[in-house]
Amino acid sequence: MKKDHDLKTDAFLIKRIPSESVEDHGCIRVDNIPINEPAIVAFGGELTNSDRRANSYAKMLETLFKENNITKISIYSVVYSFKTHDTKAERNALFLKAQQKLIEIQENNTPNYVNTLFNILLYPRITNSLGKRLTIEEAIKRIRLIKFYAHCHGAATIWQMSNLMYEKMLYLGYKKTEIQKIQKNLLVIQHSPIAPMNSFKFTTLSFASAEDTMTNKNNTLSEYLYENSGDIVPSFFAEPYGNIFIAGKLKETSFQEHDHRGLLKTDEKYGALTQDGEIIFNAERNALINSANQSIQGGELPSIEKIVSGSGVDFKELKSNGDFLIKVMQKDLSQQILKPDYQK
Repeated sequence: MKKDHDLKTDAFLIKRIPSESVEDHGCIRVDNIPINEPAIVAFGGELTNSDRRANSYAKMLETLFKENNITKISIYSVVYSFKTHDTKAERNALFLKAQQKLIEIQENNTPNYVNTLFNILLYPRITNSLGKRLTIEEAIKRIRLIKFYAHCHGAATIWQMSNLMYEKMLYLGYKKTEIQKIQKNLLVIQHSPIAPMNSFKFTTLSFASAEDTMTNKNNTLSEYLYENSGDIVPSFFAEPYGNIFIAGKLKETSFQEHDHRGLLKTDEKYGALTQDGEIIFNAERNALINSANQSIQGGELPSIEKIVSGSGVDFKELKSNGDFLIKVMQKDLSQQILKPDYQK
């Protein structure tokens, strides 16, 4: 199999613009994001290989923000160019690294498209015009202005970018404690992530269905959650279990659990939500709205409870449910391991 540097994977960025032109679909390609503007970047699934597909994610975010009177944030979306690159093999390698806690990623092992996105989105936020490191205060100020939204493979892209950023910052002369503080000021909101749910460097909130067959068997407890989805009430599992908001089933229609659509008033045409699904999507919607307002207004990132607070969400109940389910799962799994016929 050819290595990624032979395949020359790549990535591009589109931006939502006011437009009545049918040809541009309300988006244009851009080479950078101004470091002083509030912005959100969408990382779609691996099939986001055209401007039009990337634009669908950007348009969804734009519509959500307009529904909530948010206009002072720029919206971008990633276009992938994978060619014959095997994204599934790429993700499998990430899960193996995460399980072995091999968080240091060599640049030559990082796909080219991840390097490209890092150079566009993050490098200008940790360096000055001469390529030198910034003060920690300036780096945090720049990082807080940008937010990431991911679906499916987009989460794997961001996970790799975070590790690459860590290595680059060490090279630039940042201390490990400084890097951690800076990276935790970047908020990631991801739906149905196919990526490791540990070793997060950015502040990351995930929203998912226990019945999502695409994410099953990839992370700690995911197989248990899938097999017991009928018993999974809306819950929040804090770190080290992934900062994930999850319920047994999000959609009334089968085979739609991986679908990210459900945030907008018009999304019912893509499948009605279950009552539990409404709670999870409410939390995700609140997170996007509150994080956009934080980028616009400035200041520190709020707590996870405040990020998801709003209509239709009782965070304390979700956390209580999650804490209880973790204890049940740990007990069940320990009993399975003790069985004579247990096979790992």
